[in-house]
Amino acid sequence: MTIARTQGRPQNANWTVSTHHAFRTVAPVAVQSVNSSFFAELKRRNVYRAAAFYAAASWLLVQIATQVFPFFDIPNWSVRLVVVAAIVGFPFALLFSWFYELTPQGIRRESDIAPADSIVQVTGKRLDRWIIATLALAVVLLLADRLVLHKQVDGSAPATANSAAAISTKSIAVLPFTDLSPGHDQEYFSDGMAEEILDALAQLSDLKVAGRTSSFYFKGKNEDLRTIGKALGVANILEGSVRKQGEKVRITAQLIQTETGFHLWSESYDGSLTNVFELQERIARAIAEHLKVVLIGDQKNHLAQSTTQSTEAHQQYLRGQFFWHQRGYQNLQNAVIAYKAALQADPDYADAWAALAQTYAILPEYYDSDPNNTGAAPETVALALDAADRALRLDPASSSALLARAYIRGARQFDWAGSEADFRTVIASSPQDATAHQWYGEILIYQRRLTEAGAQIDAALAIDPLSAVKQHLRGFALVLQGDSANALPYFDEGLRIAPEFYFAQVWKVLALVQLHRFDDAMAATQVLPEGRRELKSSFVAAMKDSSKRDSVAAQIATSASASDPASAIMLVLLGRNDLALDAIERSFAVREPFRAYAYANVLFDPLRGNPRFQALMRQVNLPPATAADGMQSR
Repeated sequence: MTIARTQGRPQNANWTVSTHHAFRTVAPVAVQSVNSSFFAELKRRNVYRAAAFYAAASWLLVQIATQVFPFFDIPNWSVRLVVVAAIVGFPFALLFSWFYELTPQGIRRESDIAPADSIVQVTGKRLDRWIIATLALAVVLLLADRLVLHKQVDGSAPATANSAAAISTKSIAVLPFTDLSPGHDQEYFSDGMAEEILDALAQLSDLKVAGRTSSFYFKGKNEDLRTIGKALGVANILEGSVRKQGEKVRITAQLIQTETGFHLWSESYDGSLTNVFELQERIARAIAEHLKVVLIGDQKNHLAQSTTQSTEAHQQYLRGQFFWHQRGYQNLQNAVIAYKAALQADPDYADAWAALAQTYAILPEYYDSDPNNTGAAPETVALALDAADRALRLDPASSSALLARAYIRGARQFDWAGSEADFRTVIASSPQDATAHQWYGEILIYQRRLTEAGAQIDAALAIDPLSAVKQHLRGFALVLQGDSANALPYFDEGLRIAPEFYFAQVWKVLALVQLHRFDDAMAATQVLPEGRRELKSSFVAAMKDSSKRDSVAAQIATSASASDPASAIMLVLLGRNDLALDAIERSFAVREPFRAYAYANVLFDPLRGNPRFQALMRQVNLPPATAADGMQSR
């Protein structure tokens, strides 16, 4: 069918040679008639409806691709291909609807159908119903995606990568294995088996592995796997058990999808203490195979590394790791004893040397929990550096040893450039090491590079979201930037994970005071340890009632905890800058491990022009900047 069928030729055959006046009056009328007929024909042939249906169907197809493709781990470029194909196909769909008509006998050319036989009006009504149905389905999918699939697990918690992004199918958390040994006295060994499998998997760049702290948070908790998966941002869980009796070992492991509870794989492995690395290798390789993880380089041959041939050394190393993760001064001392026993059994055990270096690196930070402390932090720098160097001589690729050296150089020796170089090397080789990101963030905080520090701590939290220390540290960085309001949710989350975490308790109080929420701050002091509660409560009361400030300031300045960094902060907030400087000088005199944080704290800006403060900053190789330098977030 052509336009001529509805628009006849003008009756005057000589119209083209008519006068100039006639051309000017008749031609526009003819053009208008042709245009009107063309658009009417578009409508008659359902081209408009076809365009609407194609657009609705394309939108529905894109919605399906966006939501379904990630579930099957189909690459993102496939979604883009669907969008491009839909755009390219649009003009072809319009041409098809112009030239062809759908009839009971099938698809036929429109020009071959007599006007009386055309059913385009019936087809148009059907298209209307299809358009409405397609749009309705697309809207339902869109709402499901926004309101259900991307709903956060806990709206009260700080936003993390886990709560904001879709969960990849190539992600896993390794839960602590259950100790099924006859005496139930091999917890350190069952924990160690799970941790070493986790470490092996964490080396796979194609697999997201939840951090050890977050995975082990669920130890002893009867949580639903779906809840665990959402909290950790993983699609799969590895759980299992270990039965150790004498030299014999049985490890049972099962891989489970968190969303469905479907068991992807389950296996039991029998062996002895002499081949536990082989058992770990087989488990890690089975997981990689079932999750279709791409192995590169040496991973094709080895995942779990056999780092010692001595079963006694390995046993003691796992015992040391068990104490190391519990922190506290006595636990760290027990870790030192265990690592030394491992090295006595195998002096060339690089992992034990690296673990010993990390323990010595952080031991001074826990000296205040030592019942026999003399008021000064222990000197462990030389011991830590020696252990790190020994580990690196035995294994130059040891990221654990390099991480220990990086932290010592920064937090203990104040060699900021050397520390940063080591951290960058560690993170490049082990990007899923949450502790590396955390410690690097701390070193950046010391230097008042708070924006960069925040990025590193966020990276640590993306891997290890249920770490109370990392949640606290993110809030701490915000307080130092003067953003106490946004810091509070991080302190609250850290305390939800570990209610007795002292540093989060104290900094929550200080943040609330800075926001002039004195009643809330007073309530927050009630969870502090009994020996420290009274002084902090008096401080909050003095901030609320200025008449009490002189007496409370004197009480803080003469207290046993006067060298605690929090004491100097309280004195500055009370407006007693000279006493605050006295407290900072005392912290330097007793080598308080966190004394260099004085440089980063925005609350100390009023002190920066004082020569006493500037002299202290030179001791830690930091510039004696003044508040006017604008370094709060560089």
